[in-house]
Amino acid sequence: MIALSTGMLVSMIFEARAFVAQPSPGTRPQVSLVRPTVGSESSSSSGEASAATYAAFAVGAGAALALVQRLDRRAGLVSRRFKKHNRAWWHVEETEDPTSLPLWQRDYRYGYQVLKREMVKARKKGEKIFWDVRCLESTYQGCNVEMLNSGLPGFVPRGEEGKSYDGSLPPRMEVGQVYRVECLACPRQRVTSKELKKSPWPQIETKQPMGQKVVPYFSRFMFLEQEDAIEKANELQAGTVIKAWVYKHCPKGLVMTLEGEKNPRGMLAMQDISRQKTAHRYVEKMLPLGTEMKVYVVHCDTNNGRITLSSKEFEDDEHVGWMLNFPERCFQKAEEAVDKYHKKRDRFIKYCQRGGNHMRQLETA
Repeated sequence: MIALSTGMLVSMIFEARAFVAQPSPGTRPQVSLVRPTVGSESSSSSGEASAATYAAFAVGAGAALALVQRLDRRAGLVSRRFKKHNRAWWHVEETEDPTSLPLWQRDYRYGYQVLKREMVKARKKGEKIFWDVRCLESTYQGCNVEMLNSGLPGFVPRGEEGKSYDGSLPPRMEVGQVYRVECLACPRQRVTSKELKKSPWPQIETKQPMGQKVVPYFSRFMFLEQEDAIEKANELQAGTVIKAWVYKHCPKGLVMTLEGEKNPRGMLAMQDISRQKTAHRYVEKMLPLGTEMKVYVVHCDTNNGRITLSSKEFEDDEHVGWMLNFPERCFQKAEEAVDKYHKKRDRFIKYCQRGGNHMRQLETA
């Protein structure tokens, strides 16, 4: 209503000014009507009276316009203060199951935000986060699933549906069952010329058929891997020597399969293979896939199943680099080398703590 009255006053002011003729320079100002009435003659007295009337109306309208603008600014200030102190007035708690809603009524933007932000938060803490999904459809490529917390649809590739312990194909996921999975890939929005501002679906380049939306990818295999690693970590003890086999070469090092029924896996980093620095190609040549090795257990995390392995403890000061050139000789005397390493480590710790023990003796004396 205030905006309408302001517009009306502005239009009336411009209309009043249009009826006032501008005087020529060097002459006495004379007022005449721009739009005279047809069939009548306007005298100078009537023109001056009309000009005075319109001028007075313009002054009054200007004052009214200034007053309206001032009230409008005050109203805007009050509304901003109300919004500042009542930010959550539009929040409505959702109690209905999101998976019970039709597909077109689900809030996909909320689902993507929860998925991405929780993954980033967990990665900063060095942890893994898992989600509960329900299998909707099983196809040749994989399974179509939906997240239980937001109803966001997703996809589980066929190789990530389960874990096989005897070398056969992993078991398939059953339709209607709820599984615990880890998110492998979450699509993010890209700034392109084809980006839709109001679309909750990220517009990214994909090889999927036309009309098929980009969805996050999940893996049940990674969840089972961590469960098996946690069970194995509770059995192991740091400082022991165990058998392992090379399962995979990765940029960080070697993924090792430990001895056990469920084939748990640990990590052997590149800097922990030998005391001598080496290259990935040389490691792939000397330690191919399936190579049986003896490894030293450095640390076992029973919370997330992270098992840290090493083999440089099998080398001493006289045999630096033998794990890269003669690994079999190092494996033959692995237990003796580890005992020697533990004695050397204890002596070094005692040497580093000599100052503290001396100060304690002085304090007690």
